[in-house]
Amino acid sequence: MEVSHVTLEPNKDSRPAVLTIGKFDGVHLGHQTILNTALSIKKENEILTAISFSPHPLWALKQIEIYREMLTPRMEKERWLAQYGVDHLIETAFTPRYAETTPEEFVTDHLTNLHLSHIVVGSEFNFGKGRDSDVDLLRDLCKPYDIGVTSVPVIETNQTKISSTNIRAFIRRGHFIEAEQLLGHPWYITGKVENGEMIGLDDYVLPATGTYQTDAGLVKLTNNRTIQVDLPDGLQQLHMKNELS
Repeated sequence: MEVSHVTLEPNKDSRPAVLTIGKFDGVHLGHQTILNTALSIKKENEILTAISFSPHPLWALKQIEIYREMLTPRMEKERWLAQYGVDHLIETAFTPRYAETTPEEFVTDHLTNLHLSHIVVGSEFNFGKGRDSDVDLLRDLCKPYDIGVTSVPVIETNQTKISSTNIRAFIRRGHFIEAEQLLGHPWYITGKVENGEMIGLDDYVLPATGTYQTDAGLVKLTNNRTIQVDLPDGLQQLHMKNELS
């Protein structure tokens, strides 16, 4: 998967494409439904492009701590998006300057840099300054450019809305099975191990301190956002299973 990093509009790209847009934290079952819909619309000569944003707007603009934490920081998100069929990821830095982009500017100055036939988004999608826009406005703004727009309804499982917010809540409570039911894939923590301690986890949503069973045996999550592990030094990955204490 090709990855581009931008601060405002995407770079010009003449390749025919179908586009999807979102934060994609977790790349959960709802995101996967959107991606699969886009893949079903995409023609053989087109690529699937995704525009994603980080950090979360409420962290970027208001420094609300809870919104700093992610299910899938950059490396994990890229891995899952590639697995689910994205050819080109445009990772957009969400900044106060970017937040001033109006819906009209987003379409006329940003999306027209791409050669799009169709856009697929979730039914709750909003965009542009003030977040008071919706899918209907996106559809109206795209009409002059002959870009179709499809919205995908929010889905539920076991009467629980599939959303990154709900999944993060499960992780914080140590309910990994429930979280993975909404994710549709395993939830991993990836970090650098130094002398038996996994570090570099500041961007992850984490459960409470305690001892947990993982695919690498028992680990201890400390109160300074590190994990004590019996693994070699270097970049390592953990699959959390359940809390023991």
